[in-house]
Amino acid sequence: MVDEKKIKRFVNSVMLRIAADRETKKRMEKDIVSVVRNKTFDSGTSDLAKILGSPAEFARNYLDEVRNAYPKARYVGGSGLRMRSGFEFTSKTAFKGIPLVQINTKPFGIAKGVIAIGNVAVGVIAIGGISIGVVSAGGISLALSLAMGGIATSLWVAVGGLAVALYMAIGGLAIAYDIAIGGAAMANNYSLGGFSSARVAVGGEARGFIAIYQQKGIGEHLLRLPATGHQIVGFIVSKTGDMSGVFEWIIRLLF
Repeated sequence: MVDEKKIKRFVNSVMLRIAADRETKKRMEKDIVSVVRNKTFDSGTSDLAKILGSPAEFARNYLDEVRNAYPKARYVGGSGLRMRSGFEFTSKTAFKGIPLVQINTKPFGIAKGVIAIGNVAVGVIAIGGISIGVVSAGGISLALSLAMGGIATSLWVAVGGLAVALYMAIGGLAIAYDIAIGGAAMANNYSLGGFSSARVAVGGEARGFIAIYQQKGIGEHLLRLPATGHQIVGFIVSKTGDMSGVFEWIIRLLF
């Protein structure tokens, strides 16, 4: 009796040892499934190792047989995420032609999927050395909504060593249009940090129309710390007439 689960596991192990482009691997996988299934059926036993050898042996032998048909395919050895040439996985489930999950850790590989993970990742949720997505995390992270990384850039919220965002940036160096929070924080509207520069600036050294400072303040309206969150909020509202609800929540939380 043919055990389809055993065949699937064996073929997956074989494919991890073969490097080729995606379309080639799809064709090869179908061919290998057929070969393994036929040999298993003909043998009358479900012991795949006895019939076919190890996945590594099978992969090498198979590549030798199809060398002319697939000249660029090669044996990479190893298994799983420790392969020398990296790892690639694409889920069979797709959304409008885009894989639900794609993982590609090959040196020059690009992972593209709803969820993408790799050295370079592009997706709705992207995680990688360089990641681009609606939500992304990585060494260099670019996102529409939330970016987290060493260098993070987003239209909404960015968190990182260097964080740049349209709405809110949080990081060592934070730059934003609306709210910036960090060691050095610069924004058009609100900032909070060791060095703080914005229309409303709060920090050790603060520069703005309203400057709430500890060591040095430059601005039209100055308030020296320490002060309570209630006092800071009251001072800002008295000078501007209104205040960002998010920035107010942050001030009340921290002071």
